Amino acid sequence: MKTGTPGNPTIPPLTREFDGRMAAMNSTLLMVALTLAAIPCSVAQTPSDSTHLQPRLYELYSWPQSNGIWNFCLLPSPSGVNIRAETIFNKKVRLTGVAHLKRRISELPTGTRIIWMNGITSGETPTPESRKLALPPTQTVEQVKRYAGAHSVQMDIPSSM
Repeated sequence: MKTGTPGNPTIPPLTREFDGRMAAMNSTLLMVALTLAAIPCSVAQTPSDSTHLQPRLYELYSWPQSNGIWNFCLLPSPSGVNIRAETIFNKKVRLTGVAHLKRRISELPTGTRIIWMNGITSGETPTPESRKLALPPTQTVEQVKRYAGAHSVQMDIPSSM
């Protein structure tokens, strides 16, 4: 190796070129390694099921049976409060009893909001069936509200209780 001034060696041109290429290659390898290390982390944070596609706002309707057992209907709210009566009373979506309602609430994603309706929306003509819509006794409403809260589901209940 040649020396320029005492104590300050001069680096030959080929060595400088080699060092520059090594530095560039090291930077590239570092970026590739960091990218590959980040992929498993981002995949782990992506939900593997369809819960991230589920609606976050639901409407809950309730009405009593003649035997004192309550029926419920919990449906995604398309855009605010506007589910029609024939949908609410469809037997395919009916939840019979508080235990069935709680099971359905436990399946909802964290952060879901439920609006508990005590009647049909304005603008719809009441039917004999829709006139049955009501809130259960306060004790039942509070029990369901506590259960929902324990599952990180927010319940909005009309103030007319």
